[in-house]
Amino acid sequence: MPAQKAPPAGTKTAEPVLENFYTVSEAAIRLRLREPQDPSKKGEKFLRDGVNKLGWPCHRMAGQLLFSDSDLAFIAEQNRNRVDGRSRPRRTRRPRQNVQPAGV
Repeated sequence: MPAQKAPPAGTKTAEPVLENFYTVSEAAIRLRLREPQDPSKKGEKFLRDGVNKLGWPCHRMAGQLLFSDSDLAFIAEQNRNRVDGRSRPRRTRRPRQNVQPAGV
């Protein structure tokens, strides 16, 4: 394997930036999948399944599943409703019309 060349002396390499990290519960609240006062685990299963089954970005540190701001932005973009000609608004029921029974 050939040796790697060092960058020229006059160039600067980008330094890593520390982002904010959120636990699964905090990420669910940040994405508005549940309310802060709600004690249920609503939204957390959605995030865990997305990581485990769909390969969404996340960080695993100290045995915890953590999400950065850029991870949450990617997840939000992946779940955005796209208008591509094939998708349509959800169907809604028509209001029932008052139909009089026959013979009344």
